[in-house]
Amino acid sequence: MSTRHLGLLLLTLLLTACAEPDARDMLEDYATRVGNALEEPVGLDLDQALAQRAALPPRRDRLFEIATVREGLIDVLDFRHCDLLHAIAERNSALGRVATGSQRLIYELQMLPALRACRSRLDQQDELAPRLRARLDDIIALKQRSLPRLVWNALYTSAEMEQQFTLNSPPLPLEGHGLLAPLQPALQHFADIAALTHHDDWQPPAFTPTLEQDFEALYRSDFGARWLTSMTLLTHTLERTADAIERRLARRPICFNRQPNNRARIIRNVFQTYYAGALQPYLSLVHRQGQRWIALQQQILQPLPIPAASQDYFNALFGPGSDSLWQHYLQARDRHTRNWQQLLRQCGMMPGQA
Repeated sequence: MSTRHLGLLLLTLLLTACAEPDARDMLEDYATRVGNALEEPVGLDLDQALAQRAALPPRRDRLFEIATVREGLIDVLDFRHCDLLHAIAERNSALGRVATGSQRLIYELQMLPALRACRSRLDQQDELAPRLRARLDDIIALKQRSLPRLVWNALYTSAEMEQQFTLNSPPLPLEGHGLLAPLQPALQHFADIAALTHHDDWQPPAFTPTLEQDFEALYRSDFGARWLTSMTLLTHTLERTADAIERRLARRPICFNRQPNNRARIIRNVFQTYYAGALQPYLSLVHRQGQRWIALQQQILQPLPIPAASQDYFNALFGPGSDSLWQHYLQARDRHTRNWQQLLRQCGMMPGQA
């Protein structure tokens, strides 16, 4: 072997050794070990499971039309009484018209309380025309009605949030503890904003000036997409493994009179090493962090209007119905656990079993 070929081989081995542990490899290995121990193939098809996932609806189907306030020059000048001319001019400038959803959201979070404060001050100024007060009432009412849709658009039509639901992300790593932590403050801020849409009188949240940082945190994290991949792979593995255990249990008993034999000891070793030692810790990691991610997403979504296609999509992911990905996972987890218990009990190997 030439020096060059030897060097390439060593580099390949080094990169392989340093690669992040792969959850998919662990799941395939687990299924293979169970199948060999049971002498009953598990038959995973992880690619097919991933291909059957629901996709986030196109942005055009997620976007709400929002009524805009268009002020004439004289009407705008009336707002000099409230020191709002600069903010309105910025919003109506060419730059303001191409502002991102996050920038528009920041503007509205600051403008609506300012308009309410302006209206309150106008009540103390009898010399001002009633027309201005009435016009201001109309603008405040329009902006308040539009706020829920504006918040939805700013969050769930943004490229940052879309990244949480892409289909091409790998699963969470085997040692993925704490991956949700950097994202939680941003999601909680978005939930706080969504909650404002059901109130008529509020001040801009203290974090409003730094809201762009929350969108950046969302942009830098693909936790949601990786969690959804992990959920899909785990659910499929749990279901197919449970199927294999049930087929094996339907054949002749593994043990006679519940006495462990060599086959039973192989099965117990697989349970302890590959289920309890590898699958269960990963399942727990994915479950805990995913449960919190779902709770935050639902906290954001609950006060907001949701387009029909998006509502169907979220129901397919974590809705309460039995067909959602989350419910499928819970059902597969519980069935997988019950089947293992029955298998071990058949050979007298359940903990505490005499």
